Amino acid sequence: MNPQTPRIAAWLLRHFGCSPNNDAVIGDLDERYQRGRPAAWYWKQVAITITASLFKEMSSHKVLAVRALLIGAGVFFASRYAFYFMQDVLIGLASWSRFWRHEWIPLMLHMGAVTVRGLFGGWLVATARRQSRAMVLAYAACFAVVQIVWLVSAVLRGTPADFIYGICFIVITPATILAGGGVFSSYPNIDGEQNRTAIR
Repeated sequence: MNPQTPRIAAWLLRHFGCSPNNDAVIGDLDERYQRGRPAAWYWKQVAITITASLFKEMSSHKVLAVRALLIGAGVFFASRYAFYFMQDVLIGLASWSRFWRHEWIPLMLHMGAVTVRGLFGGWLVATARRQSRAMVLAYAACFAVVQIVWLVSAVLRGTPADFIYGICFIVITPATILAGGGVFSSYPNIDGEQNRTAIR
């Protein structure tokens, strides 16, 4: 009999599993693991379960998925314009003071704007309530993919500053989206459907 299930994998499934009966899926996996399945099998099943349940919920609730992505895009572009406005204002103010260093202003603004944007965007997407976990995960994943594409293009252009910003945002943005959407909190998926992710 195996010892306790891999904690990190179990935590990921508990928080990122989108199936309405996620607890039952966790129980099935734990039972099979205790019967002698290897840890690699458990990790594989966790990855399959999270991915399959996310795509199943998105395909079953296409309108909510489109709504989540549109809200996320709206928050992104609105905050982008607000960021450039604030950056111009602060740089203008900094030119009158010797206590400000111009090179720190864009970095501080970027980090603050990305954090606020992620938290607010995740919270706004989660206000749908129905299938909110799946929608927040979809939004975070979509944003991460966009950031990765942007980062790859920055590397191909040979712009190291963009590369550094990109690495930071690939980590910060999805994490703040998930935090703002409440994904790190344990709460039941609000839906009466009885979907079950197959365990192979």
